[in-house]
Amino acid sequence: MMQRRCTKERSNLLNRRVGPKIDSDFRADALDLPYCVVKVESLDMTSFFEFLVLILVLALIASNAGMRKRMKRLEDMHRALRSRLEQLEHRQEPSIAAPTGEPERATAEPEEAVPGPGKKAAAPPPKHKGSADAGKASPAPSGPPRAFVFTGEMLQRFGEWLRQNWTIALAALSLALGGIFMVQYGVENGLLTPVWRVVGALLLGVVLVGAGEGLRRRFGDEQTPSTRYLPSVFAGAGVVTLFAAVLAARLLYGLVSAEATLAGLVLVSILAVALGWLYGSVLSAVGIIGATAAPFLVGGESDGGWLFFYYFAFIAIAGLAVDSVKRWAWVSALVLIATATAATGLYLATGGLIHYTAFLALSWLAAVILPVQSFTPSHAGQTVLATIAGLKPRADFPARAAAAMTVFVSVAGLLLSLDAPSAAEANIAFLLIALVLAATLLWMRRAEALKDMPFLPAAAFLTVPVLQVVERGPLFETFLAALQPPADATAGSFSFVTLTLILSTVASLMAFWRMNRCKDDDRAAFGFALGAATFAPAAAFIFEFLWSPAAAFGDYLWSIHLLAISVVMALLTERTLRAEDRNRRQMRAALFAIAALSMLALALFVVLTEVALTLALGVVVVLTIAIDRRFDLALIGIFTKVALAIIAFRLVANPGFFWAVRGNTAWLALLEAYGGTLVLLYAGWHLTVSRARQSVQVAIGTTTWTVAAVFACAVLQRLVPDEPGLLAAVMAVAMLAQINRLPITGRWLRLFRLALTVLFGFIAAILIAVPLTISNPVLYRNNLVWGPPIFDSLALSYLPLAAVLAIGALKIGTLKRWLRIGFVGVASLLAGFYVACEIRRFWHGPDLSAPGVTQPELYSYTIALLIVCATLLAVSFSRRSNALRKVAMAATGLTIAKVFLVDISGLEGLLRVVSLIGLGLALAGLGWLDRIMNQRWNRMAGPSEVSGGGQDR
Repeated sequence: MMQRRCTKERSNLLNRRVGPKIDSDFRADALDLPYCVVKVESLDMTSFFEFLVLILVLALIASNAGMRKRMKRLEDMHRALRSRLEQLEHRQEPSIAAPTGEPERATAEPEEAVPGPGKKAAAPPPKHKGSADAGKASPAPSGPPRAFVFTGEMLQRFGEWLRQNWTIALAALSLALGGIFMVQYGVENGLLTPVWRVVGALLLGVVLVGAGEGLRRRFGDEQTPSTRYLPSVFAGAGVVTLFAAVLAARLLYGLVSAEATLAGLVLVSILAVALGWLYGSVLSAVGIIGATAAPFLVGGESDGGWLFFYYFAFIAIAGLAVDSVKRWAWVSALVLIATATAATGLYLATGGLIHYTAFLALSWLAAVILPVQSFTPSHAGQTVLATIAGLKPRADFPARAAAAMTVFVSVAGLLLSLDAPSAAEANIAFLLIALVLAATLLWMRRAEALKDMPFLPAAAFLTVPVLQVVERGPLFETFLAALQPPADATAGSFSFVTLTLILSTVASLMAFWRMNRCKDDDRAAFGFALGAATFAPAAAFIFEFLWSPAAAFGDYLWSIHLLAISVVMALLTERTLRAEDRNRRQMRAALFAIAALSMLALALFVVLTEVALTLALGVVVVLTIAIDRRFDLALIGIFTKVALAIIAFRLVANPGFFWAVRGNTAWLALLEAYGGTLVLLYAGWHLTVSRARQSVQVAIGTTTWTVAAVFACAVLQRLVPDEPGLLAAVMAVAMLAQINRLPITGRWLRLFRLALTVLFGFIAAILIAVPLTISNPVLYRNNLVWGPPIFDSLALSYLPLAAVLAIGALKIGTLKRWLRIGFVGVASLLAGFYVACEIRRFWHGPDLSAPGVTQPELYSYTIALLIVCATLLAVSFSRRSNALRKVAMAATGLTIAKVFLVDISGLEGLLRVVSLIGLGLALAGLGWLDRIMNQRWNRMAGPSEVSGGGQDR
């Protein structure tokens, strides 16, 4: 009865669900059996792995039995073949050295060396076209052969193979699962202890590998149809079982330490690599899929999950090592995808950022090193970016594999920096990206196909501080926490900012070093130069505008960081200018000079006040123009135009015109900001005269006139406030500045300038509509005119905009004809309205809304029109403009119509007589002047111009 009870309880124990608690279920101290005791033997690390090594050594000896005989036979065959090759080369020498004039002798000499009847005749040597071609030999392919992966044909072949050999695939699955479940569940009668279960699994793995090796040696892996793929099935299932046994020894039963487990995994990985070199692709597929899935089927304790990251790394290394010889390519893709997916899933489930980072580093190194079988990357061929751009030929598989893993590691490091539970672990993920970037710049220097790899980790590097702000990552949270009280936070709280700037500067120096090594590839050299000039400044700009580090470091300490980068860029500029190739060095030196000046300007932006910053930008503009004049750096003109745009923005928009017209703004500050900037801009324009940079000259000229116009409007606005006409003039100045720079602008920036032109013009139209409608003194009684005649509020409302439009139409040579006519028309209407209002003020006083028109006022309008007509005729005569003369005659017709339609009915008595007599005399004088102009033009021009009537100039 006691025996039956013990058997029943043992059966109940074996029927339990095996999971993470299986370790404790089989320990003697965890079982409470009153009538039977299960004794669990423990095996220490040394004895267990001595036994494992012994099994592997025995398997190695068994698999290599007769190796000495086979090696001797291979050596004999090698000596025979070498002797035969020397004999054939000796026969070819007389044929090559024979004169071309004796072909019969040259072909007859080899016949003397024909072997006798007892020997096998050798194949005739290849014919030679000539002595020159005879010395040529096709070079042997260097490095591993080219591999392709995942083509449509290969996928179709895989489907056909699976339909024909589905039983083989299921056999491999069954054998692998059998080995795994043997480790997990043990022998069903419960008599074996955990130690013997692991030993049994190891023995089963060795037996399966031995069976596969025996079949391969006798029938081959893929040669014999009846046993095709069976050796791979048995050996692959054996490798999976060995992996599962080593994992179970640690994770299920705790028999060995973590270090011993890793050692065991390394040994099994070496065995898998050796078998992979001997077998076909089925073994690799079975081994990769089975070994990757084994940990999820075995189970185990959660506190030992970190071992799996290194386990997956070993699988990746083993698969890549096999494929580096076999060159199947799809095996590398399969092992990288499988292990990366498994490791990522494990991290999402259990955590362990440091160990996952180690897996990323190991798998990335393996993906770069093993496919080309070189510790120094030597990938040749096309780059991946060129392949994406559609260039032929496509990049080789090793380059594509390295690019894919670089993208994966960069993105994973970026996401880990956001998901990290602490700032320290986020820094580890960030350092992973930095190390990958350094490796792509220095370690991959000899790999022609990997020249574009630094772009990927560089982009991830700069994205980290951006996403830290957007997603409130641990690094940014730590930065903000350090700004909170107590105020005596340690400087280590801001170490990430300083560390990032140091690493970015070092990366710029590395890129500069790569630039100097790309002497035969101008495109790659320019790419590295652009990266070296922009990487560190980009990091500084990101911190300045997103992190506000001045609040943590202080203005002066933060500006020292920026000035340090500026000094490094200036040093790179100096070293570039010392290069021998003048054509190449000019553009590269300009890039570094722009970077140095940008950092200098940013440092000034941090420490200086608004007025001082504007003046400092003016000084920077003069410096850039002087540098261009000294070293002929045309590209630095880009920075000059950007600085001019910033100056115009600061003096027009922010703080600009509104700051200048505020009552609390000192007159001295106003004069310093606008007057000092105008002086500096004039100095810069004077320097551009000696070197023809049309775009820079136009930009600095436009900025100078814009600043001068805004300055004048600001002074008038402060003297006479509340005049929207002045604001309309400022908007018109900004509009004309954009129009003036359109011809020297690229396509996309041209669209932006056109949009700004329309916007400024629309605002100017709205502003000038106010004094023409709402505050028009002629329409409303409350809008009284104030100020002395001529220089009164009417002049401030209408003349500034009229003057700006007239000067713009006169000075901008690239203005379209219809736009020029429109500007002149609007300016003339505004000026005419101003003159009419001044005449009415002269007769009515400040209230222009008084009803009716007096007779002297009406006569004054006629006189003003006659003066306008005479002026237009005089101007048209001086410029020989037929168009102006037509306008003058049209004005004359308008004057005549006014007199006969308005003056005759409105004037009385002597005024009517004087008006008609004066009109007659004026018309006679205008007619005489018109005839004089025609006669003068007839003498100065030919018949063609007489009939044409002159031209506009």
